[in-house]
Amino acid sequence: MDRTARHASFFRVWSPAMAYVLGYWWVDGYMRHRKDTGAHLIEIASIDRSHLEAIARSMGEPPGLRKISGSANCYEIEFCSKEMYNDLLALGGMPNKLNVIGFPTIPVELLVHFVRGFVDGDGTLAWNGDRPVLQIYSGSKQLLEDMADAIAEQTGIPAPHVIANRALWYLKWSTIRAKCLAAWLYVEHQGLALERKAAIAAKFIAWQPRKRPNAGTITEAMKLRFAAYLPSEE
Repeated sequence: MDRTARHASFFRVWSPAMAYVLGYWWVDGYMRHRKDTGAHLIEIASIDRSHLEAIARSMGEPPGLRKISGSANCYEIEFCSKEMYNDLLALGGMPNKLNVIGFPTIPVELLVHFVRGFVDGDGTLAWNGDRPVLQIYSGSKQLLEDMADAIAEQTGIPAPHVIANRALWYLKWSTIRAKCLAAWLYVEHQGLALERKAAIAAKFIAWQPRKRPNAGTITEAMKLRFAAYLPSEE
């Protein structure tokens, strides 16, 4: 398959790279049909130019890739492809998606790559004092609710409540749950990842709580799934 064909069919065949880019696009991408020219455009934006270049390479680095520098230190890659446009529609993508897009149907084994792409696109790994916190944002409450449930089902980390924040909604995991989620996303499953967030995830893994977590913070499912990352019960 040549590079042009690989590019055009990228969102048609599930793979770790496809799931990651889909997650990244789901939160930080756009699609539009220009009626004046008939062009079908797929766009992905980020402040991390080198990461957009890595995404382009994973998609086959098609001819005609354009990198656009914005005034706010934001970069964008744009693909012109009716096939990609239609494949995204089939997966549940849509123009003007911010507040209405839902959670797509994803093969179970690829959920982690989709979520990592979503977190890299519009999530934060940060510290609240000495405690790790992982948050993800969306204008669609239903999307976050369904994503939280899917993550909980696969990891055993309880789904947090969706919280309102002005025009957006967000999910928040903190302390040992944020550590386990970071391990699932960035350590246990390798693939495309934004380097600066992966570096913070590594620090989350090294974090140890100063006192024993409250009862119920660590579920029985987490004890089975993330034993290597949990504090000793001694």
